[in-house]
Amino acid sequence: MTRRVPLVTVLVFVLVLAGCTGVGGGGTTPTPEPPLRATATPATLAPATLDATGYATHRADSPPLHTTVTARIEGDVTLQTTREVRATTARRVYVRSTPDGPAVVGLRSVPSVKPFENADLRKDPAAGLSPADRLARAQSVYAAVRVRSTTGERSATLLGTEATLTRHRGTARVNGTDRSVSAALVTVAHGGDYVTMAVVVPRGVEASLPRLLGGVRHEKG
Repeated sequence: MTRRVPLVTVLVFVLVLAGCTGVGGGGTTPTPEPPLRATATPATLAPATLDATGYATHRADSPPLHTTVTARIEGDVTLQTTREVRATTARRVYVRSTPDGPAVVGLRSVPSVKPFENADLRKDPAAGLSPADRLARAQSVYAAVRVRSTTGERSATLLGTEATLTRHRGTARVNGTDRSVSAALVTVAHGGDYVTMAVVVPRGVEASLPRLLGGVRHEKG
């Protein structure tokens, strides 16, 4: 006669073996996904715009951006991921002297990244930055930028794309002195990058925004 092993004994045996495998280190640990790496193409002001507005090139550099992005796709199956980003941005800074202090235009390009390899979803790694951070990172002349108030919004066209331009008032430090400043910000997606134009001027100084907006150039990646 064949003896049958009770089912409960078999289940316990399997569970114990599974537990021993995990404790003993025989299980596999998921391999962390590598950081997303991308490099932006610089945006610039056209020479004719510089001549018409009196701005001159002050700085051209490529500051790194180390951050994380979280993405979610919902459908028949919901996918969510958080990825590290190691990006190289592109920054061009222009300055015009005024009796009250420098008027500054910063153009900062941030490369878009794809959190999911097989999904055509692109994210802006700098999307979570505050207006003060965006103003500070887009230019290198004014430090310790603080936004005290947002004074208005309007529609503006940058690189052929309509977007919302925001105006701000606050303070910033230049040459060791804190000054009252006015600022403007606008960001658009263009050519695989996110291009931000940031303008910071002493309070009461005209920035020539319409000419500046029309004079931005950016090659598609």
